[in-house]
Amino acid sequence: MGLEDLLLDTAAVAIGGALGAVSRWLLARIVQDGHEFPVGTLAVNLLGSLLLGFVMGAASLYGAFTRWQRLLIATGFAGAFTTFSTFMYESFMYLLDWSIGEALLYIGISIALGLLMIYAGYSLSAVVYRR
Repeated sequence: MGLEDLLLDTAAVAIGGALGAVSRWLLARIVQDGHEFPVGTLAVNLLGSLLLGFVMGAASLYGAFTRWQRLLIATGFAGAFTTFSTFMYESFMYLLDWSIGEALLYIGISIALGLLMIYAGYSLSAVVYRR
């Protein structure tokens, strides 16, 4: 990989990351409004999982995205859009408050539905790109 390719790849990740971070902040803020349970983070992580599953499914099964597009959307946007560190912090805060049931509920929902959304996105790519 030459310097020009490295710079273009870096730009794709940076642009996608900036858009993903701003989108995460806006969506989480809108969804969270008025809720105590971290539904904003949950919604962002589930939507990000769906997007990542779709892009990577379409790319691996149908060659639907170029390397640059995958870097922009999957690595940059989805990487900055999903909020694993926030999820971990919110889970820890439940545990710190001895809210074990809420912590387990949040962790369980996030993992189970996150995996389901990856599968749904991957499967959706088969519907969209079926040849």
